[in-house]
Formats: sequence, structure tokens, C-alpha cells
Amino acid sequence: MNATLKLGEHYICDLSNCNRDVLFDPEYANSIFSRAVRESGLTVVDEGFYKFSPHGFTCFLLLAESHASLHAWPEYGYCAIDLFTCAIGKDLIPLIQQIKSAFGADNFTLRKLDRDAEVERFSMPVIVASSREQI
Repeated sequence: MNATLKLGEHYICDLSNCNRDVLFDPEYANSIFSRAVRESGLTVVDEGFYKFSPHGFTCFLLLAESHASLHAWPEYGYCAIDLFTCAIGKDLIPLIQQIKSAFGADNFTLRKLDRDAEVERFSMPVIVASSREQI
């Protein structure tokens, strides 16, 4: 028998008309993003950062709960943020609002997707422990 399991929640955020001074300072923008995610209670286990030439950057945080990423196009005042978590039910809206405010975004869209998997139900085998008495 098959069943659908909700395994995660994926928040897709588009921030437009951001403060370009922030986006043109990739190290600073990365620190804002990283600090906000850490302060939200999510568990950062690794991170990465890459600057493009002549401008733009990508940063990501590998989380115990999944991942968070930010892709920035400073020349357009735009950044895209993905937050994927298996901490189902954790309210990430305060984190998203904090990031929106920190980047000074005038325009903002948010889409939330449930990450579902069609899985086959199965029963775990029952393991019966036995002991032998030795005489």
C-alpha cells in the first residue's frame, strides 16, 4: 500500500528593489543572511560562498534540517532565497521577514511548497530476542 508523506517545507522568496549597497557588499550580505538563519534556531552544519565577476554572489548554509541559499543580482537589486526544512511546522515567517527587512526589499513574493513523497508503506520486521540458559 502506498502513502504520501510530507517530508519537508520549501519556502521560495523573491526580494526586489533591495538596498543595492547591501547587495554590492557580498561579505556583508552573507553575514546578514547567515546570522539571521542561525538566530532563527536552525542548525548550521556547513556553509559556502561564491562571488561572481563582475558582481553577484551565491551563499548557502547546509542545515541539519536541510538548507538555506541566497543568490544575488546586485545590478538589479534582486535576490532569490530558498529555505528548505524538514522541521515541519517550524514557523520560518519571522526569519523571512527579518531577511526582507535587512535587505531593504520594497517588493517581496513568497511561495511555500510542501515537499511530499509517494512511498510504499511497509512494516518493520519484529525482532524477538531469545536467550538460552546454560546449565
